[in-house]
Amino acid sequence: MRIRGWAALIALLAALPPVAAPSHGMSESDESASRAAIDRLLSDYTGLYAADTLDRWSRLLHPALSVAYSDASGAVRVLDRDQFLRRQRDHFASGRRISERLENVRVETGRRIARVTADFVFVSDGEERRGALGLHLVKDGDDWTIVAILFSYDGP
Repeated sequence: MRIRGWAALIALLAALPPVAAPSHGMSESDESASRAAIDRLLSDYTGLYAADTLDRWSRLLHPALSVAYSDASGAVRVLDRDQFLRRQRDHFASGRRISERLENVRVETGRRIARVTADFVFVSDGEERRGALGLHLVKDGDDWTIVAILFSYDGP
């Protein structure tokens, strides 16, 4: 049985281990600083997503990044970091005006990990496509890095 579209995204998210609630022994100031760092990463995730800052944007992504999405046929595709970045560079090289924004962002933090879910709007030459996004983050030293990206577009 093949799982398609939204069902595939939901199945992938459901298969991931739950993230602990914030009551994990961090002081309130440490938790606040951690959330501020995650918010900066999310701001950079959309703010640096441009042709001239794509190299800086790529530094948000862990070397072992995994990207999973459901394609137009409903099949699940998985890319590594290099494949994903190549697709982004090729898309920007097309000359299109591209951007992305996040809406309805939800962040759950745990012990040096975080899960972000959001609705996203991908804009290409003024045409908007909506979808759902999941990011898994791990704290690497003092910084947060994205280790997994899951996304699915609404509709075909």
